[in-house]
Amino acid sequence: MLDRRQSRLTGPLVATRGSWNVSLGLFLEVIACSIALVGLIQGGGWWFALVGTSALLLVLSAALRSVGVRAWAALIVDVVVFGLLIQLVYVPRQAVLGLIPTRESVHGIGLLFQEAAFAIQSQHTPAEPLPELIFFVVVFGGALTILLDLIAVVLRIPAVTAVVVGGVLIVPAILQPSGLSLIALGGAAAAWLVLLAADGRLRFGSRGASTVALSVGASATLIALIIAATAPGFVEQGRVAPAGPVSVGDTVNPLVDLGADLRRPTPVDVLQYTTASTTPEYLQLTTLDDIRGTDWAHTPGHITPLAGGTGITGTPGLTTDLGGSAHTVTTKISVQNLRTSWVPAPYPARKVAGLQAQSNFQDNDLTIFAPGGVLSGQHYTTTSLDLEPTPAQIASAASLGGEDLSAVRSDLELPRDVPSIITDTANEIAAGAASPNEFDIALAIQQYFQSSINDFTYSTDSPDTVDGASLAVIAKFLQVREGYCVHFASAMAVLARVLGIPSRIAIGYLPGTPVGAKGKQVTYQVDSSDLHAWPQLYFPGVGWLNFEPTVSRGAAPSYTLATTPDGSPTSSPQQTTSASAAPTPTLSPRALPNEQAATSTNAVAARNGVQLELGILILLAVLAAPGLARLIRRRGRLTRLREEGALPDVAWAEIRDTAQDLGFAASPTETPRAFAERLRSDWHPDAAHRRDLDDILAQVELTEFGPPRPWGRYFELADKTVSVTAAMRASRHWTTRLIATVAPRSLLTAIGDRGRAAVRASTYDRRL
Repeated sequence: MLDRRQSRLTGPLVATRGSWNVSLGLFLEVIACSIALVGLIQGGGWWFALVGTSALLLVLSAALRSVGVRAWAALIVDVVVFGLLIQLVYVPRQAVLGLIPTRESVHGIGLLFQEAAFAIQSQHTPAEPLPELIFFVVVFGGALTILLDLIAVVLRIPAVTAVVVGGVLIVPAILQPSGLSLIALGGAAAAWLVLLAADGRLRFGSRGASTVALSVGASATLIALIIAATAPGFVEQGRVAPAGPVSVGDTVNPLVDLGADLRRPTPVDVLQYTTASTTPEYLQLTTLDDIRGTDWAHTPGHITPLAGGTGITGTPGLTTDLGGSAHTVTTKISVQNLRTSWVPAPYPARKVAGLQAQSNFQDNDLTIFAPGGVLSGQHYTTTSLDLEPTPAQIASAASLGGEDLSAVRSDLELPRDVPSIITDTANEIAAGAASPNEFDIALAIQQYFQSSINDFTYSTDSPDTVDGASLAVIAKFLQVREGYCVHFASAMAVLARVLGIPSRIAIGYLPGTPVGAKGKQVTYQVDSSDLHAWPQLYFPGVGWLNFEPTVSRGAAPSYTLATTPDGSPTSSPQQTTSASAAPTPTLSPRALPNEQAATSTNAVAARNGVQLELGILILLAVLAAPGLARLIRRRGRLTRLREEGALPDVAWAEIRDTAQDLGFAASPTETPRAFAERLRSDWHPDAAHRRDLDDILAQVELTEFGPPRPWGRYFELADKTVSVTAAMRASRHWTTRLIATVAPRSLLTAIGDRGRAAVRASTYDRRL
C-alpha cells in the first residue's frame, strides 16, 4: 500500500521534471542552430531575439504540461501566444488592442516577409540587422521551436528532431565561406543526446534506461565530429559550387557565389549569344555599390516593369552626345544553365524582348531582373548602347560642369577606418598619374594592376585568397598581390573612391569564346569559368564606364588603351581576353582561359569539392544510426533463437520492442500476460497470429513462474516471433512503419538480452 501511495506522489513529480528536461534539450538544439547562423547577420541583437523567443515558448509549454495540460493543448497555446506576440511587436497599430489580428495587420506581416526576402537576396554577409531581418529571425526561431516541440513532445519521437536540426545546419554550411562551424555541429549533437536522455527518463524513470540509445547516438556523433574535423573537404578554403546549373545571387553574398563557380572542377555552359558588335560584350547581371558595412552590397533603385517590350528610358549619367562613339547593338541570348533572378545583358541596356517571365529594371544601375530565379531555356533579345568614348570626349564632358552629382554621392562613401595600405597605395598611384584629371587617375589605377612591374597574379586557389571584398580582404590582397577578379575589381573601386572618383563593382560574364559566325553575326559560348567582376567608374556627362584591372582575364575597353604620350592606343603586356576582339574571330576548340593554371585550380577544387556532399553523408549516417542499431538488435535476437535456442524472454523482448516501435503501449512494469491482453485488444490479430502469440506467452510464463526445470532449447520460437512481429507491422499505417524504422522508440529501453539470459541460466541452475 505504501509503495502505491509513494508511486502516486512521485509519479507526477518525475513526469514534471522529465517534461522540463525535454524542453531543456529542445532549447539546447535551438541554441546550436543559432550558433551555426553566427556570421550571417551583423551584431548580436538577432541572436537574443531568436533565443529569447524560443525560451519563452518552451517555458510556456513546459509550465502548462507541468500543471496537467495535455501536450497538444499546450502546443496550441504556444502557437496562439506566438501569433499574438508577432502582432504586438511588429504591427501593433494595425491590430485591435495591439494583439488581435485584422486584415491590415495580416497584410503588414506579409509586407514584412517580402521586405525580408528582398533584404536576404540583396545583402552581403554578414547582413545588416535591418528590422525586417530581425522579424524574419524571430519568426524562424518561433517556428523552429514549435516544430521541435511538436515532434519531441506531442508525437513522442524526439530522435526525429535531428532531421529538422540537420536541415537548419545545412543552410549555414552552404552560405558561410568557411562551411559549418564544428562548435555548432558538436553542440547540436550534444543537445540531441541530452534530449534522448531526458525523454528516456521521462518514459522509463531510470537513468540507465536510455543507455543503448545514448551509446549509439554518442558513437555516431563522435564519428561525425572526427570526420568533420579531419576530412579534406572541410578545410576552410572557400565554398565550391556543386555540379549542376550555375547559381548567382542564391546566397546573401553574390561575391561568394562568384568565387564558388570559378572553382568548379568542370565548367558548366551558361548561355550563348549572337551579336554583330565589333567588340565582344560583357554581360552585366547587377552591381554592388554599398560598402558602408563590412562588405559590398547592392542598393535597390526605383523598379519599373518591362511590360510588352517597353524600352528602358535613360542611361544614368550619360548627358553628353558622344556621336559615333555610341552606337546601338542588338544581342540575341539563349540561356542554357543559369539559376538567378538577374537577367544578363550588355550595359547599358535600352530594351529587352522575349522573356517569358515578367521582368523589371532598376533605374540606378539598369539591373534587369525576372522573379522566379530560373532562366534556363529562355531566349530573349537585348538592345543596348556600345559606349566607346575617347579620352578627349570624357575630358570635354567633365569640363562642362554643372551636373548634379547628388545621385552618385553615396558611391564615394567608405567605412571610417580604411587600412593605411589602401590610402598609401592610392596616393602613390595618383602621384604617378599623367595628370590630376580624374580619368587619367582612373587609367593609372588600372595600369597599376596590369603592369608587370607590380607583379600581380591571378589565382582562385591561393592559400591567401579569401572570398569576399571587405576592406580587410582588399588590404591583404594589396599586400600579397594574388587573387581573382573580385579582389582586383573591389581594390580598384576602393582606390578610386579614396581619390574622389565614384565607383561600384559590376557582376556578370566575360564575352566568352567564339563558336560560330555567319556574316557579321558572331556566336559566343559563355560558361561558368567566365563569371566575372569588374569595376565601373563614374565620369560627369558620360556616366558609368567599365574598366578591367584583372590580369590575364577579360579585355580592357578601347578608351583605356590610349595611354601613350601621342595618344595612340596601346595594350597592357599582360592583358589577354577569353574572346577575340576582332570583328571576325578565328574559331577554335573550346579552352579555359589561363588553361595552364586551370590544372592546379581543378586539383584543389576536386579535393575540396566534397565539402557539402560529405556533410550530407555524415548527417545521413547520424540519422540512420538508430534504425541500424535496432536492425542489428533484431537480427541478433533471431539468430540466437534459431541457432542457440535462446530463452523465451528473448523472443518476448523482440515482440515488446516491435510493439513499442509501432506505437502500441508497452510499459516495463506490466506482466507478460497483461501486456499480451492489451496488445491483442489494440492489434486485433487473426487466429493464427493469436495462437503464435499465446504459444510464446506460455513459454515465457512457464520459464518465469513455472517449477524448476533444466534449461531447454526453444528453436521453434524464432519463426513464431517473425510471424507475430510481421503481422503487427502490416497492421499499421506506412507512415508509422517508416517512423518505427528510422526512429525506433525501443532503443530507449536497455534490455541487455545476453546479460539477462546469463542471469536466467544461473537462476535456473540454483533452483535445480
